[in-house]
Amino acid sequence: MKCSCPSRVVQRQMRALAPALLLAALPLHAADAPASADRLPPESSYVRTAHAAKRTSGEIHVDGLMDEPAWQAAPLQETFTQVAPDEGNPASVHTTFRVLWDDEFLYFGAICDDPEPLTKSLSRRDRFIEGDTIQFDLDTTLDRRTAYHFGVYAAGQQIDAIHFNDTDFTTDWDAAWESAVAYSEHGWSVEMKIPLRVMRIPVGAKQMGFNVYRILSRRHEEDQWRYRPNGRAGDISRLGLLDGIEGIHPVRELELRPYVGMKFLRNVPSYATPQAELGSCATVGFDPQRQGGFCAGLDLRYNLASDVALVGTINPDFGQVEADQRVLNLTTFETFFPEKRPFFLEGLDLFQPALRVDVGGPYGGNAYQIFYSRRIGRGTPTADDIGLNSDTQKLVYQQPSVPVLSAAKVSGTIGGSSVGLLTALEPRVSAQILHSGASEVPPTIDVRRTVEARHDAVARVRSPIGDNMLLGLTGTAMDPIFTDPSLGLQQRHAHVGEGDFTIFTHDRSLEATVQAAGSLLTGNAWETLADGTVLGPTASGFAGSGKVKYLGEHWFAAAYGDLLTSQFSVNDLGFMPRANLARVIGYVGWRDPHPGPLWQSAQLIVVGREARNAPFDLRLDRDGIVEFWFNTNSFWFIDTGAIVQAPFVDDRELQDGTPVERQASAAWYGSISTDPRKRLQFQLSWTEGRSWPLYERQNQLEGTLIFRPLPQLDGSFDLSYNESAGTIRQVQTARDPVNDQPLDASVATNGPRYYKMAPQHARSLSATLRATYAFTPYLTFQAYAQLFTAGISYGQVLRGDVNEAGRRTLRLDELRPIDNKVSYDDRQAGLNVNLILRWEWRTGSTFYLVYAHQSSHDITPGLHSRLDYGAELGTLSGPGVTHGDSILLKVDLLSAL
Repeated sequence: MKCSCPSRVVQRQMRALAPALLLAALPLHAADAPASADRLPPESSYVRTAHAAKRTSGEIHVDGLMDEPAWQAAPLQETFTQVAPDEGNPASVHTTFRVLWDDEFLYFGAICDDPEPLTKSLSRRDRFIEGDTIQFDLDTTLDRRTAYHFGVYAAGQQIDAIHFNDTDFTTDWDAAWESAVAYSEHGWSVEMKIPLRVMRIPVGAKQMGFNVYRILSRRHEEDQWRYRPNGRAGDISRLGLLDGIEGIHPVRELELRPYVGMKFLRNVPSYATPQAELGSCATVGFDPQRQGGFCAGLDLRYNLASDVALVGTINPDFGQVEADQRVLNLTTFETFFPEKRPFFLEGLDLFQPALRVDVGGPYGGNAYQIFYSRRIGRGTPTADDIGLNSDTQKLVYQQPSVPVLSAAKVSGTIGGSSVGLLTALEPRVSAQILHSGASEVPPTIDVRRTVEARHDAVARVRSPIGDNMLLGLTGTAMDPIFTDPSLGLQQRHAHVGEGDFTIFTHDRSLEATVQAAGSLLTGNAWETLADGTVLGPTASGFAGSGKVKYLGEHWFAAAYGDLLTSQFSVNDLGFMPRANLARVIGYVGWRDPHPGPLWQSAQLIVVGREARNAPFDLRLDRDGIVEFWFNTNSFWFIDTGAIVQAPFVDDRELQDGTPVERQASAAWYGSISTDPRKRLQFQLSWTEGRSWPLYERQNQLEGTLIFRPLPQLDGSFDLSYNESAGTIRQVQTARDPVNDQPLDASVATNGPRYYKMAPQHARSLSATLRATYAFTPYLTFQAYAQLFTAGISYGQVLRGDVNEAGRRTLRLDELRPIDNKVSYDDRQAGLNVNLILRWEWRTGSTFYLVYAHQSSHDITPGLHSRLDYGAELGTLSGPGVTHGDSILLKVDLLSAL
């Protein structure tokens, strides 16, 4: 179901524990008739065929009127059916459309009658908001799994996106195309002119998958030309057909998008001149704190074959991309950040894992994915990673992330198989380090190389086998280049291979997937992971996963299983919370997808899960989840659920594999979202958790106000509070009980040792403002600001002794209070601001003016042992805070040759 309302996006986030719709590839049948107005179609469904025509004469001026004689060559298509709110009834408004094509373009025109005033909400491109819109899907290769998505709002802004794996959808795909809207006393109309070069067009194509959707915002109505009742599996596999395209052929034009930019930066304080801050730009320093630079780069695209495209970039600049939101991560796992950079977003669907776990919570989500694009252009090492002596050395300057020198992608379909290749080059990065010795010796600064240049590569192939099976193969490689072993930096090579096989029934209601992967590290520096696993110069591991899912109209169920050996490693180019894992997850649920007297739709789900380490001797998680959500007939969304977790152990807390006892817990969570059609919409979510027999609590409360005071202005204000208290956390790693010296994690469990732990009280407060003002569909101003504070305070320090070699579990009742004069408290505060003026001054050519500000302060021991919001906020103007300001002017120019 297509929807332009923000509530659907919010709902998907709120349903983190609910199963997503299954992938589908349901073949369509030959009946060519619209749905009945008084009953739902039979399960066998039907197909509709729209007829396109070739434009043979007369130009088409894209003005939204569709009044050129050339349009008359295309038959008029009409008759739409509601899928919401009155499922199965005829559309409440009349919609007609035509489709034309020629040797360079596909043309789509629609007339949208409406006796009532239009909802003309204006915003930036590719943003789902409440507003009237017309959209269509086009499966150019007729593979029943992928499709391009194009849409235009009544206010004139564009949407383009891509469908993949039949039911998955992302707006991260972008293309340059023209559109216009026009208004009349009867409603509005639209024209779209889409270059064939931006799509994969097979040679000899005779039919394509096709469907048209109209959103009527004031009624929350969605009308479909090829009607698909709610509750049916599949999306792209259930499209109608578009014929009349015999003779259409791929266009192999070369698209060049060069850019030039100027940057101005200020860094405070500055102990050293940040010569490398602008990456590969030519720079000039005005003083130790200020500098400017000139940048240039190039993006290109060329269709190598009928449906295979090459996309490349040289010296890309992502200065217009919004900064990552700050969070307080109290876990031993890395935070997963979404990809935002345009080059890596386009075509990313090809590299998504075939097996996806749609249950959240502790030990939820995918056990691993072997490609995580954020590893390319990753963050640079911290002072701890570099191994600096905190008493005499200080990291005074280092680029925040590794630049990308160049990257290229090849994606498309070859012989029915989907193929994706990606390669990237990253340069060396150095840090400036301040050395301070005795008081009579002046401090000195030297430069140390911290990141070696490397080459990254990813390849993915997925091929259908018959009508009901898919086989996929993926490989990744990370290899250093131009290395100098004399500098002592690691010469680590990381390679991962993966295969997956999916089989499904004819109607795609039942599906099974198995996946296996292997990893190999060579040239690795000795390292000890948090669970005590030691990786030597050469390390290899294996992982296997499987799932079975059933989706009926009202009942659904699934089971997942994962096994990861201890030395399986994909984090060089992928993302994996941990290896050394055996996990099973199962759920069963009921849903009502059809509007009725009680709700528009509803769902109940029951989940069970258990996770252990790979030897199966430690229980890492055992929990049960019950969740119920429903959409009311007034379009409120209400969701509530509960999680009960049995006692377990944590083998990562002490950083050497020694398990720590954890208590049983229970949590109640929920969310409410009001009607998104109103000028003000409110969203509230909460979690209340408790552990026993020792008291622990976890509280989360988040409220969001979404506002649209003017048709061209919209925004949101989000206030989020997170708190945990009473959890016993490590404050000092293993020490020798005889000489009281720290023990290396790789040998700590070989004999007696002791740890220092303490009950932790932590909380964070985040206020985030987002706003967009659209002057026109092509000229927009975006504002983003986040103010973040966090505090961590510890209570009575406790000592835990393990008096023998090995990894027995350290129980909480073994901990004994000790005198300790060291403070482990931590305070954090930060302010991020992004202001972006975007002007698409010509189709596909864009001007950006960007201002970005970052302030941050992280205060460690020496503070009073209580949490204080005022003191934390005050650090943003106190000594030791770092400020960074940048201004970017960037112009790119699209030229098709």
